[in-house]
Amino acid sequence: MCGLGGLAALQRKGYTQKMVIVKDLNYHAAPSRPILNDISFHLPQAGFLAVLGENGAGKTSLLDIVMGFRLPTSGSASVFGEDSSADPWQRRVDIAYLSEKFDLPGDWDAEEFLEFNRVFYPNYDLADERALMKELDVGYKERVGNLSTGEMQRLQIVGALAANPKLVVADEVTAVLDIRGRHRFLGLLRERQKSSRLTTILATNIPEGLDGFADHVLLINKGKQAAFSKLSEFVNDHANLAEAVLESLQGDDA
Repeated sequence: MCGLGGLAALQRKGYTQKMVIVKDLNYHAAPSRPILNDISFHLPQAGFLAVLGENGAGKTSLLDIVMGFRLPTSGSASVFGEDSSADPWQRRVDIAYLSEKFDLPGDWDAEEFLEFNRVFYPNYDLADERALMKELDVGYKERVGNLSTGEMQRLQIVGALAANPKLVVADEVTAVLDIRGRHRFLGLLRERQKSSRLTTILATNIPEGLDGFADHVLLINKGKQAAFSKLSEFVNDHANLAEAVLESLQGDDA
């Protein structure tokens, strides 16, 4: 989202201690249709936030607001210390956005998509792209129209991570990955969290398997914030994250 010089300035000001800040956020699709109610959280640099909730909970709307795709009805969201609603294009070079709704011309091959994608990211790492293509088992000459949904997502992941982002915002992409593909993707995020202090926000309705990767949890239930905490505190004495999420949702609905 900002260049290296700008990032250094933000670090001196302390903004990257809280890479993403959402405060008192409300979003209504229409006056009589509330989607999000009073959402507040902060994510430090190199944090990995799992945004969890059932279908229709408001996860995608929240990520859209963080990305600047939608405006909040009230409250605020900021990334790198800047209001997301301002949405200057120059900020986007340090953000990788991954969506389950990923569509490309069917007559492109994977290499053509990646060539197109590179244009938008001045810090793009071609060597990293090649390594990721091998790691995620995607061929450069594969026609997009012949790829499965999971293979399409793996190609999207290659283009996103090779852009050398400082923040990854991923909306439901793990739902269409197979077991090994999901584990590889989460592993890549964790590796980059450690090596380059990558910050991740991952929205999903599948908490299983996230215990070893995420370190913060935001649980949304019917548009309302059911919990926000470090993952270890949220899980507490439960067997795993999935069990803690289920119990929390059942308690809210009681």
